[in-house]
Amino acid sequence: MWSPEETARHARDARRLGIAVAGLLAWWAAGRLAVGPSFGPGGAVFAVFVVLFSSFGAGRVVARFPPMPALLGQLVAGFLLRNIPTVGDAVGAAVDARFSAAARTAALGIVLARAGLSLDVKAVYRLRWAIKRLAFGPATAEALVVTLLAKPALGLPWSHCAALGYLFAGISPAVVVPSMLALQDHGRGVKAGVPALAITAASVDVVYAIAGFGVASSWLPGMGAGGAAAAAWQAPTQIVGGALGGVVVGKLLGTVLPPEDEATGPSPSANATNAPPTRRDGGALAVKTTEPTTESSKPRVLETADGYSSAARAVALMALVQLALFAGARWEFSGGAALLSLVMSTAAAQTWGPKPAKETGLLLNAIWAKVGEPLLFGLIGAAVDASRLKADVALFGILTLAAGLAARCVCAFFAAKGGSLSMRDRLFIAVAWTPKATVQAALAGLPFDAAVEAFGRGSKEADRAETLLALGVLSILITAPLGAAAMAVSGERLLEKDADECSPRGTHSPRRSVDGGDPETGAEDVEVLEDDARLGRGGHF
Repeated sequence: MWSPEETARHARDARRLGIAVAGLLAWWAAGRLAVGPSFGPGGAVFAVFVVLFSSFGAGRVVARFPPMPALLGQLVAGFLLRNIPTVGDAVGAAVDARFSAAARTAALGIVLARAGLSLDVKAVYRLRWAIKRLAFGPATAEALVVTLLAKPALGLPWSHCAALGYLFAGISPAVVVPSMLALQDHGRGVKAGVPALAITAASVDVVYAIAGFGVASSWLPGMGAGGAAAAAWQAPTQIVGGALGGVVVGKLLGTVLPPEDEATGPSPSANATNAPPTRRDGGALAVKTTEPTTESSKPRVLETADGYSSAARAVALMALVQLALFAGARWEFSGGAALLSLVMSTAAAQTWGPKPAKETGLLLNAIWAKVGEPLLFGLIGAAVDASRLKADVALFGILTLAAGLAARCVCAFFAAKGGSLSMRDRLFIAVAWTPKATVQAALAGLPFDAAVEAFGRGSKEADRAETLLALGVLSILITAPLGAAAMAVSGERLLEKDADECSPRGTHSPRRSVDGGDPETGAEDVEVLEDDARLGRGGHF
């Protein structure tokens, strides 16, 4: 028999589940009436609806078993919706490919913006040489090992082997960056600069892998061999262009939308409720006030002194990030666009200052937890079609992938040497450098599509290109969920917890003392932390 406390908890969970199911049915009925057949089984809108809410629920379930990340459940949910018989036809296969790609790009924009807002610039500068080694060394080692082993293991031409090497070499920022931000929020490895190192190096790694794949795949039948020289310039061009463009646009954004007008002094709300912070019974921060909340005393997360709200900054930042990513996809500048988005967010945060950048990040955190994260990983899982895998190809592909990952991890361990990184930090970096998803999902099908168009389905060239596609799918299926889980577990065990070095869910700013503490701490600071706890600690990330 359950105790009274357990009975009450189960009753509360059952009530929440009933409300959630009723809400989903209401949303589905409204959408069915508004949109029509496309919101029914087999329809594109219905498929996205099911993927979003199924992955959201699966993420909530997995998050109940820390340190497992919610994205693990979301990936598995999307994969099952694509590959379970009957369900796969009605949901996974019905997801429109163009919409899926666009939605993944949009969600990745939220990831990069959040990462940029929370990036520790001082740590990046301190670890700049380790970042360079980590961005290029492990990817090169993996590409070389896979290229050499794929020839005898798979019997592919050297051009296909090289393309496969760089297809495997790309790390997934969609998996690595959110996982690093989650560890950063818990104060893991912040003092040593591990999150800053991983986030920055991962962004450059993506650019390098995409450019390397472009060079190698340009020699594949149907892809256009004359483009190799031009493709070779993609990496330096995109890295330099993305970094410089991000600095310029980010500084401009920070100047156009300043957080406050210093000439006007502090806002009225800064002095409206200036009582010292106290604790509630549960340990949460609170503010004692002697007068009711008015329009002028709203939290700064909603309003700033000169009228530029954090919502306005978040909307403007996301608009520019999305513009950069979709323009990059349109004009084959995807890697540079991702780097530009990260650097732009960092430059804007440096211009705004810690507190305004943190307030902006709170809004993006809420959007990410409720929509962006389940949509991104649900769609990544739904893009994996297990029927494309053949037993013989899968076996040798797994062996080749494992050898490449081993070389990558060893190289990452030695590349991360430097700065204040300990042996345990470097071991974690080696583990964190394994997940694959974003690059492989975007690039794996390109040679196959080109070969089918040029030579027809069933031709030798199309079969070889389909092998690349199948192995790209296999790399996602194996490394994305296992890598995410390994990062969560190893991060808790290997990274030192720096309780006084990081602020939850935002950019770096000093911790406020509850007992007297910082003389600059006022009601606004505590309100921001309360909003932080309310928006950023929902358990979805």
